[in-house]
Amino acid sequence: MRADARANRDAVVAAAAAEIATHGIDISLTAVAEHAGVGIATLYRNFPTRTDLIGAVLADLESRMLAIIERCQPLIEADPESAWDAFGHAVAELRPGALVTAFAAEFVTDDHLPQSLEVERARSLAAVRQILDRAKHAGLVREDLTAAQFQMGIALITRPLPDVAVPDLAQHRAWLVDVYLRGLRP
Repeated sequence: MRADARANRDAVVAAAAAEIATHGIDISLTAVAEHAGVGIATLYRNFPTRTDLIGAVLADLESRMLAIIERCQPLIEADPESAWDAFGHAVAELRPGALVTAFAAEFVTDDHLPQSLEVERARSLAAVRQILDRAKHAGLVREDLTAAQFQMGIALITRPLPDVAVPDLAQHRAWLVDVYLRGLRP
């Protein structure tokens, strides 16, 4: 893929994630294209269906989550408390709670994920578990905390709220993440 085409595709995925995080699943694809700075034809050339676009956002979220884990793993050995705090805030910055609803609406049927998404979910939980185990070893979190519980807590904190109703929402979210991380301590 040409560099400019790749940049356009990445811009569309980032714009879709931002739109979903702010407005929920019922996003306008025209608004996504505008937000990305591309034409609607470019969006459809890369993502023929809404499901294709949402799947790409999910894959991007997974990739960014794994990158955060890779960055934090070596740091947690040297400075566990700072690394754990940075990890929690970095995961919250992904705004998974805003995106999970979109994924569930698009992909979950009868309370089951498709096999491919179940594999990705298991991989993500295993990676989070590695960081969590190191945080447990350092005495930063309760021994009974699971990776799924950690992710569920972050997802609840990052659910979409209308910016109009909550001025300075990002500051409040950071404060809530701090409170959440302190609440996980033994």
